[in-house]
Amino acid sequence: MVIPAALAVIATLGSVPTTAAAASQNSAEVCEDICVDGVRAATHTGYDRVVFDLGAGPLPAVEATYGTSPSYMTPGGEPKEMLTRGSSYLFLSFKNAEAGDFSATNPTVESFSLPTVKATQLLFTTGSILGFSPATGFGITLDGPVSRYNVFTLTQSNRVVVDIYR
Repeated sequence: MVIPAALAVIATLGSVPTTAAAASQNSAEVCEDICVDGVRAATHTGYDRVVFDLGAGPLPAVEATYGTSPSYMTPGGEPKEMLTRGSSYLFLSFKNAEAGDFSATNPTVESFSLPTVKATQLLFTTGSILGFSPATGFGITLDGPVSRYNVFTLTQSNRVVVDIYR
């Protein structure tokens, strides 16, 4: 009988992973220190929270700058502006962190309809160049009153948290 033998061959072929599937299963995100994997935001009583999810590795040092101008400088010294306009902006620089797959799996600009947080934007990511450590920059577009903000890191799972108080 030809039909059962053909079905056996087809069943065997179906169980063998293709090269592309095997490659995607074996490919892992690679960053020198830690990868920024995603961003999410939610509102709470009195504040909005933005969370940057990180991969495994040592937590980055985070520098934050608050201002009313949408302008920022890239690591190469090129002036640019935030794409989403608001009344103020919070710029974050994650030292010893890279975007990894972030730009492939997340939009560069992520919009939110929260009381204060309007959008986040991936501004830049660098690897180790000319002896400098990698860095990744994000901007948060804010609208409305901001009384203060708090930036901190958490583990299990690794993340950078930004609370923006109204």
